[in-house]
Amino acid sequence: PRAGSMPEGPRHGSRGPPIEPDGKMNRILAYLAEPEERRPTGDYWVVAGLFGTFYVAADVARGVERALDRAWGRWVVFRDLSGSRIRVRRKLVYGVYESTAEQRRADREFYRALSEESEADPRPWE
Repeated sequence: PRAGSMPEGPRHGSRGPPIEPDGKMNRILAYLAEPEERRPTGDYWVVAGLFGTFYVAADVARGVERALDRAWGRWVVFRDLSGSRIRVRRKLVYGVYESTAEQRRADREFYRALSEESEADPRPWE
């Protein structure tokens, strides 16, 4: 086929549009689907605020904390774990906290126990 023309027959190397359960194709689903956010593994720190959440190394978190403790400056500049340079207003940072693998495991265990407790104690209206 000529450059820029569509080849005849089945498309190779492409998944094509998603097929719905009723057998119809829905091309818009491919555009609307957002990739799942992947959290890093191991130990890291989290910088959170109105701007969203960023995962950073311990030394970067200490630098962010120092910038927040200063009496001057409007901006906090840092790099996240993927290497992106981030620049946010100081007053928009709501928290800087540690997140170790062990802490996250304990959190999951705690919330699982809360859920089991809630399920074991049904409310009268249920």
